Amino acid sequence: MVSPVRAMMERTEVQYEYIDILRDSQARNRVREINHGNQSVPTLVFPDGSTLTEPSLSELQLKLEGLGYEVPTATWLDWLQMILENPTLRLFGIIFLVLGIVNRTPTLLVLGVLFMVGGLLLGRLRRKLQGSP
Repeated sequence: MVSPVRAMMERTEVQYEYIDILRDSQARNRVREINHGNQSVPTLVFPDGSTLTEPSLSELQLKLEGLGYEVPTATWLDWLQMILENPTLRLFGIIFLVLGIVNRTPTLLVLGVLFMVGGLLLGRLRRKLQGSP
């Protein structure tokens, strides 16, 4: 759920800090404290001290609207990027790539590459179209 949550925050233009709890032990301990010993992600901490853990998109939307943000509806491009950024699809990308190489199947090779890097490429394209670096 990290990618869809981040996508909604970006669409809403909410200022946020993404912290990787696997690389930041203090943040990992804080997440465990909030979630009664669990390393649940995403865990969101808001300026008022309230938190949401693994929120559904509707829960997050309600929270953001309650904080005064207008949450734009996701476009088909938003959904495509969220799908392509899914870690499970990246794993399938590796599998398709290996099968494509072993079986000399161009379709599997293309699918493998698309699933592995599609979300990254789409994200860069969108930022470029929006004028962001």
